[in-house]
Amino acid sequence: MAAMGEMQMPLTDWLAPAGLFALLMWVVMMQAMMLPAALPVFLLYRRCLQRDRQRLAKLLLFTAVYVLLWSLFALLMTVLQGVGEQLGWLDPMVLRLPPWLGSLTLLLAGLYQLSQTKAACLQHCQSPLGFLQRHVRPGLSGACYLGLHHGLYCLGCCWALMLLLLVVGAMSLWGMALLALLVLAEKWLPLGDGWRRLSGVLLLLGALLQGIRAAA
Repeated sequence: MAAMGEMQMPLTDWLAPAGLFALLMWVVMMQAMMLPAALPVFLLYRRCLQRDRQRLAKLLLFTAVYVLLWSLFALLMTVLQGVGEQLGWLDPMVLRLPPWLGSLTLLLAGLYQLSQTKAACLQHCQSPLGFLQRHVRPGLSGACYLGLHHGLYCLGCCWALMLLLLVVGAMSLWGMALLALLVLAEKWLPLGDGWRRLSGVLLLLGALLQGIRAAA
């Protein structure tokens, strides 16, 4: 812990290039993981707009709003990184939480995976056609409305999973890949709700094991 404290980034650095670099890193990670998850809705929306003269503008607005929401979440993750480093709770080299805090994060993610809120958000993400039928509105404002609602449902579905990046280490490519695959499995594969439940149980088990490790 002492070594970690020595490597903490000064608070003033978070107001300058280092903080901007951290934000850029989180934005890129969030988009790389979450844009593929929106692909089914995007492709179906594009088909619906086949004869619409504002097609390109609507697609760009839909995507821009979705990207903006996940960029705001990336800003939150940047703040959490900065606070974690200042408190000595986050290893600045690999961006990983200590076992006791990792255990609490796993517990939170596991409980959320098994919650009705997660199930409801996932249901919207699993049915692109049903989502479009409920939320398509005319005009450019309708495209923004659609991007906003899809982004919010996607955030509601995946925010807790994204916190797990701080458990496996945000600099870990395999951890990022596994979480991205879980997101896609929940949304794209048959029995996606089964993936949600299974991952929730495994996360709770992981929380228990991490807690035992932290107490040892």
